[in-house]
Amino acid sequence: MININNVNKYFNKGKPNEIHVIDNTTMTLPNSGIVCILGPSGCGKTTLLNAIGGLDKVDSGSIEIDGQRITGLPSGKVDDIRNAKIGYIFQNFNLLDDRTVFENVAIALRMTGIKDEEVINSRVRYCLEKVGIDRYRNKPAGSLSGGQRQRVAIARAIVKNPGIIIADEPTGNLDSANTLEIMNIIKTISRDKLVVLVTHERSIAEFYSDSIVEIRDGKIISRSENDSSKGLDYKLENRIYLKDLNTHNGFHQGNVSIDYYSDTDRQTEIKLVVKDNNLYIDTGGRLTVIDEQSNIELIDEHYSAIDDTIFEENDFDYSAYLPPGYRAKYTTMYTPLNIIRNGWKTVQNFKSVKKILLLGFVFAAMFAFLAISNVMGLIEVKPADYRTTNGNYITITNSSSDNTEELMDLVESLDEVEYVLPGDTKKSISLPLDDYLQASKAQEEVTVSIALSSVLSAEDLVAGKLPGNLHDVVIDKSVIDSFLRDELGKPICLDSMDEFIGRRVRVPNLDDYRIVGISDTESPSLFVLSSQAMYILSNANETVDNIAADFLGDDDKEVDPVVSGKIMDLALSKNTIKIIDGREPAGEYEVILSEIHREDVDLGKKIDTRLAGHRLKVVGFYTSDYADDDTYYVSEKTIRNYYISKQKNFTLYAKDTVLVKYMLDNAGVPSAVNDIRDKNAYIEVYKDQLISSIIVAVVIMLISLIEMFLMLRSSFLSRIKEIGILRAIGLKKDDIYKMFTGEILVITFITAVPGIALMYFALTQLVKSTYYLEGQYLLAPNVAAITFALILVFNLLTGLIPVFATMRKTPAQILARTDI
Repeated sequence: MININNVNKYFNKGKPNEIHVIDNTTMTLPNSGIVCILGPSGCGKTTLLNAIGGLDKVDSGSIEIDGQRITGLPSGKVDDIRNAKIGYIFQNFNLLDDRTVFENVAIALRMTGIKDEEVINSRVRYCLEKVGIDRYRNKPAGSLSGGQRQRVAIARAIVKNPGIIIADEPTGNLDSANTLEIMNIIKTISRDKLVVLVTHERSIAEFYSDSIVEIRDGKIISRSENDSSKGLDYKLENRIYLKDLNTHNGFHQGNVSIDYYSDTDRQTEIKLVVKDNNLYIDTGGRLTVIDEQSNIELIDEHYSAIDDTIFEENDFDYSAYLPPGYRAKYTTMYTPLNIIRNGWKTVQNFKSVKKILLLGFVFAAMFAFLAISNVMGLIEVKPADYRTTNGNYITITNSSSDNTEELMDLVESLDEVEYVLPGDTKKSISLPLDDYLQASKAQEEVTVSIALSSVLSAEDLVAGKLPGNLHDVVIDKSVIDSFLRDELGKPICLDSMDEFIGRRVRVPNLDDYRIVGISDTESPSLFVLSSQAMYILSNANETVDNIAADFLGDDDKEVDPVVSGKIMDLALSKNTIKIIDGREPAGEYEVILSEIHREDVDLGKKIDTRLAGHRLKVVGFYTSDYADDDTYYVSEKTIRNYYISKQKNFTLYAKDTVLVKYMLDNAGVPSAVNDIRDKNAYIEVYKDQLISSIIVAVVIMLISLIEMFLMLRSSFLSRIKEIGILRAIGLKKDDIYKMFTGEILVITFITAVPGIALMYFALTQLVKSTYYLEGQYLLAPNVAAITFALILVFNLLTGLIPVFATMRKTPAQILARTDI
């Protein structure tokens, strides 16, 4: 039973063109029979019907179905009620034209919780047989005639065995023959169900309905029980009653019998020819010839009104093939698994043009990956781009060199500091390329940062071993990568990292070192034993070669003419000199001079030459294999002290640079974390280029995303009719969202993955051939994953936002949209 109490609804409420489309309507409808709502076009019939069926909202009043109020409830609750109790038959059929007849009916059954495919098949086919359309069950609904489509709609309405059928002009688009057939079916249904029928055909209403409600301008003007016993005066266009025609002539001779009927007495000349089982008719062009293949019926009777025998023989078993104890209750059709499956089916059924449009998503994904890879490549500055020293170094600046060594000792005493080295640790070394006789003097210089091997572990190595001997070194992979990238080893076919193990490293003024291992610390470092670090830093420094500017006597007097030349560690030239008087320099600031100065300086005396502010003490004289050798040979410690005194800064190694930097700041010691300093300097140099490139990349990405948005929106607009139909027959909003989510997931996967993969491959090939591009693009699986995730999120947002906007409307409003 349906109770309608004081229901009001307005169109354009509060505006000058306000229409009171349902005006304070109250009535009660029975549990069975046909209640027909009659009235002229625009009087509010369909609006009232939509309100009763839960397809539209009202502004006030209440509507109850079997004691359950459907007005004022959330749409999901209304959907639960109407799914369980109401079936719908529409004037425009509202079938899913691209789906089969079977699927159009089965969807209504699946929404009520039936999952057993055998039950679904049996029940759907039974309903299709009863409406005479089962033989077309595998045909697309869009290929059927109007009468056939309405039969499908009726089967869909009754398949879930609802108590109420809402029928809005079910015969409005049908011819007279189909009108009677459809109404006969509806009449049969009404024996046990309530059918609320809207029609503009009074004769149909008066013959089939049990009661008639007449409406004018939104108001009920009358309601009456109907007597259909007087029959229906309803001539069918396809039936010709021969005895009602005015003229009848017959010709019967031999084997030929011809009857001529006409509605008027006219002059007619007809030639009939029968030949080879074919009948040829010539009317001189004055008549149209229709044969027995048409839908025309010739009835040798007078016309008479139709009575109730036309539908009395029909029957229908409403519970046939339904499970025992079946009770319709809404159940979602979309689980996580079939969301994807149904989405895949939908995409598979796309028309060819729409499938071609999916290529646009592929290209959009390609350019989206290009843009994101570009942005991340520019933003994510890699250590290899900017590091000039070890990544764990901190540089301390000392404005006064007088206390550099004391400050170094103080800093080195900190527990968090591994070691301290004077200067910036950057040195130029050579890699000999003299593997062949033709290249006996070939070598390539590279700049490295000297570091102690004590901070390395075996886990830091990608090849080789840690240093064991004094002249063993470990070189970092970043140095080798740069060397190979610039193809510096091409003349001797040195083109792989493993080939560097065992090769020599040449440091100025020192014996060659040998590479025994390759580290991966992302720092351009050369790791040496601690005993060699200071040795390399001081003796490899070019300032040691000429110290004339430091050869000052007391009170800054002029340099003594005998004091000239260069100073060097004795250990570097032991093989070329011979001490002829005195001994080797062992202590700090001791020196041996060439024999040419024996007459000028006495052993044990200090000369005016100063190193690090200290005068040198002569402890011996030597002869050299080189006649012009006038070098001042001193001890290693003297060279070290001199080197330290020349430095305005020194470098410390700390695993936790942030903590040590904090400690130094608190102690008032000026310092800079090399990694941060070098990175900021690099960014500053390339800032303008970085900003320009990022802007271009973002524009490319936006264009790609906008293209995706437009394609998704276009696809959605073409589906609004489908959405309206699904909502009208009871599919909940949540399932609409799930349906589109599945489709978007499938579309994104089948287009974004190939697009990203194609661009990934193309960029990889380009980067291999052009080193410049390596710094412009970041190619890594995580970039591909980020791109896919971004595209997916964007597609879900742009694809579902229009769905959200549409779902705010009622099913009736969606179906009424004019852009579908």
